Amino acid sequence: MLAIGFGLTLAIAACGSDNSPVDPTSPDTPVGSYSISTVNGKALPSAIYDVPNFKYEVMSGTLQLTADGKFFSAVRYRQTIPDNVSNFLDTTFGTWVRSGDQINLTNGQDPNEKVSGTWAGLQMTFIATDSVGTTTTVYHK
Repeated sequence: MLAIGFGLTLAIAACGSDNSPVDPTSPDTPVGSYSISTVNGKALPSAIYDVPNFKYEVMSGTLQLTADGKFFSAVRYRQTIPDNVSNFLDTTFGTWVRSGDQINLTNGQDPNEKVSGTWAGLQMTFIATDSVGTTTTVYHK
């Protein structure tokens, strides 16, 4: 599930070489804390997969970008199968780089795993595609 979590959570790298303090609430920098606001256009909790006998939902999630080019992501999921509901937390960390309005994340545990998204002031959007479909996750500062 790391690929799903990473894709959803990350869908982000070192900006600016200026050593001055960064206001993490500013819409002029991607540095700061973000929370998932929607998945596929729906408020949380939101199902990523919902088929007979299996439901997989995003319950909540955060993404933290630091001024030194690092990120940490945590996404809480709920998986439901007949007679069993499981809740779990998927965390990921690594580095991020900004290029214009694009944010590129590189997984710290697997440098070959990268995710790109778009940054627009107080919002980041990541689109992840796998064999089941496409998931669009929007984060807000």
